[in-house]
Amino acid sequence: MSKDKRLCERRNKILEALSSRHTLLVSDLVAELQVSNETIRKDLIEMEKQGMVERKHGRVNLLINYADDLMYVRTTTNQSAKERIAAETIKHLPEGSSVFVGLDVGNTVWHVAKLLVSDPTKIVVTSSLDAANIYAEAGNPRLYCTGGQLREVDRGFYGYWSLQNLKSIHMSVCILGTVGIVNRDGIGAVSFDDRDAKLLYAKNSDMRIAIFDSTKCARGTLVEGLPWEAMDLVISDTGMPEADRERIEAKTRLVLV
Repeated sequence: MSKDKRLCERRNKILEALSSRHTLLVSDLVAELQVSNETIRKDLIEMEKQGMVERKHGRVNLLINYADDLMYVRTTTNQSAKERIAAETIKHLPEGSSVFVGLDVGNTVWHVAKLLVSDPTKIVVTSSLDAANIYAEAGNPRLYCTGGQLREVDRGFYGYWSLQNLKSIHMSVCILGTVGIVNRDGIGAVSFDDRDAKLLYAKNSDMRIAIFDSTKCARGTLVEGLPWEAMDLVISDTGMPEADRERIEAKTRLVLV
């Protein structure tokens, strides 16, 4: 395993530990991950810069807004913006009797799934447990789940099985999310597995849409995802800073709601 992958895997383990407990002693992380104090210190400094965690008096806390996007939390955090983004996304989907729509993991994408479940013309392909649950609860069988290994931190399916299934499916459109775009020339990913899934969604789709609310403009991610020019459309809300608007509009079409 490369150094970058080991680093990403370790930081994901930190997020997974915090996702269930929200706050931990730094010394507990050192013991749990069996690495040095200095290694954990460097990890936490970088993760704090990216808006994931907060360090305080020997403890580390998972920031609430970041936790909301990683986990299935029906939160009021920027909910209005996410609902507007989801509604706008629906307007840009292709029409037809059997349109295959790929849904990435993520809270804003989950809002899209809530709208799609009542549309009999759309067939969903997803690696998101939460999107699949919406269809299961509604008794709608027009969904295919990629399967794979479930990861607690974002409730997504990853790994060999997931990627192999994505490789075999052609989609009319894919809808991709992100937890941050800071220091990225595109949408970021939370892990290399997340990046690989996003790449396959994009490769096997006729149209690619990235959606996220403007709070993601102040957060970073562990891994580079897809560049803006790989997207046919980016949808966000009007709270997006002007610098980010200009940066994205120079590469692709941007719609703000």
